[in-house]
Amino acid sequence: MKVFNLRIILLFFVSLSFCSEDEKYSFILGELVVGEKSVQTHSDEISFTLPGIGYVEYVSSFTSVFEFLGSEGEFWKFKATLIDVENNNIVNGIEILDQYAAAMEDNPCYVYVKSSGYDDEVHHIEPVKEEDYYLLEAFESAYMGVQPNHFRYPFGRDAVDVTKGDSWSLNLDSLKFYVNMGSPSSLGSSKPKITLKKVKEKRGRKVAYIDYITEYTFDLRIAVNFLGERRLITGQANGIGDGGFKWDVEGGEFLSQVVVANLAGDFEMDGEKVYMKVFMRTINKKVK
Repeated sequence: MKVFNLRIILLFFVSLSFCSEDEKYSFILGELVVGEKSVQTHSDEISFTLPGIGYVEYVSSFTSVFEFLGSEGEFWKFKATLIDVENNNIVNGIEILDQYAAAMEDNPCYVYVKSSGYDDEVHHIEPVKEEDYYLLEAFESAYMGVQPNHFRYPFGRDAVDVTKGDSWSLNLDSLKFYVNMGSPSSLGSSKPKITLKKVKEKRGRKVAYIDYITEYTFDLRIAVNFLGERRLITGQANGIGDGGFKWDVEGGEFLSQVVVANLAGDFEMDGEKVYMKVFMRTINKKVK
């Protein structure tokens, strides 16, 4: 799940028995403060092998700075800025330059999120400057990745009064996302099972370790540029994703996220059917 480093308030409850095994935790977004900023590093990787072309790998990394601007109608509004943008795109051993990366760096956009209900992932994005609308899909690719980012309920509505060992499930259906910069939008559905694995002391603070495993069904649209030609690969892939999250319990802060997915399915390219395996990995870390 792609996560923005927003200030998460973990409501920490202790049961009447005062037994550590019965400590209860709720993962709910608290009141946002206008002008508050959060910073995290982010990296995405996707790789696959195409018949007739060879091994394809897209790797991107950046640091994101999010500033809360307040509410606008039914939306929370953020100003998001990418810095330290790097891309390493390889097609059959040849490096492919990303025409959008340099233009996006230090160039902010507005990110709108619904402020109520569970339908609280990124709703839409607007460039700050009108002349930057040609970067819209690039911004969407950066902030609307494979992992949906829920704000008010980062782990769903059932992540309330849970104890160590508790598990709960979500059902995320037909969410829009972008595989990589330059590709059209894809759709993804998943049924993650989330488990509060443990809470332990680490460097003087309590850290919650949260496991994540899910079944994916993706309707993928991936653009591959090679030798001056743009190939579009479309098809459905299914597979399993798993990973984990770390949270500072007492500080109420996100620390890190890693999710890895292995997918496979039948695709079409240039009117021909191809079978393809797809590897994806997303890593987010709070900037200390």
